[in-house]
Amino acid sequence: MKIRENCIWAVLPTLLLIAGAAHAGAKNITECGTILTEPGNYKLVKDLLDCPGNGVEIVGSDITLNLHGHKIACAENNLEVAGVITYSLTGSMIRNVTIKNGHVSNCRDGIVLIQTEDSKVMNITSTGNTKWEPVPGQFVYGTGITVWMSRNNVIMHNHTVGNAGDGIGSWESSGNLFKHNTSTDNGDGWSGSGINLSGEHNSRIMCNRMHGNADGIILWDASSGNLLRGNLVTGNVNTGIGMMGYYWQDPDTADEYYYAMSSGNTIRSNIVQGQLWVDLFEAYWDFGENLLLNPDGICRNSWEKNQFGTEIGVPGCIGAPVMLDEEDVCALDQDDH
Repeated sequence: MKIRENCIWAVLPTLLLIAGAAHAGAKNITECGTILTEPGNYKLVKDLLDCPGNGVEIVGSDITLNLHGHKIACAENNLEVAGVITYSLTGSMIRNVTIKNGHVSNCRDGIVLIQTEDSKVMNITSTGNTKWEPVPGQFVYGTGITVWMSRNNVIMHNHTVGNAGDGIGSWESSGNLFKHNTSTDNGDGWSGSGINLSGEHNSRIMCNRMHGNADGIILWDASSGNLLRGNLVTGNVNTGIGMMGYYWQDPDTADEYYYAMSSGNTIRSNIVQGQLWVDLFEAYWDFGENLLLNPDGICRNSWEKNQFGTEIGVPGCIGAPVMLDEEDVCALDQDDH
């Protein structure tokens, strides 16, 4: 034991020097609109308030941005701006980016990953991102954390609250991990989810807490191969967890079209209770106020051992409710590992 202790004390000064050098090597960010292109560590050293455009833009790989507990907030009445956004200047994927440890608010979207892979968004609080005046023909609203055309990213230990649209939204992406996030009070009471996944494939949505949103967790636009496990979804206005497709009837011919159903997903060991309308559903939306069952009577997803109160789906599809506890539902883990 003494030999080990002596060795530790012998190398401790060297370790401290290395740690100090790494910390000193982080480049400071002091103003809105900073564009990061070169690999390295960057840190925010002051709040960036009333940013007229994007707060920070990341257009290169191998970059870590530490907000260091500071806030980025966009100015009023700015359309299509983000607190922090990653995107490619060449069309190739950006990779190995980390955004962590801070607060973003009052933008169209708080944190945005576009064409980004093998990256992380961690310990971010994204609040009050705002529904801007819509562009004609578009549905524009504020989302806490957005993932678009990206893959194999980790979105973890974040809190999205009071955003006009979704807490977390992911579109046309795959292989992502959404874990131990908390989304509360997002949406306008009619639309807006804690987690909203469109065209998402082979991702994991695990151990998240959804409460007080318009909807809890919604998968649509043919999302497939995803695992939803151990989430706590309670007290949302419309629905808890939903697998959704679309229904349309031609007004001229009365022909019916059912398409884009989310299928091949596994929904296992979630507590989904206390929604004002329905806890679990697998159905088609008719662009009105109705959910319609699969016309062929086939269940498209695997529903396994969930605790819930109400359901909409093909008879027998969602199965019988069970009672779960913290050993079954990792969202209840107070250690939050």
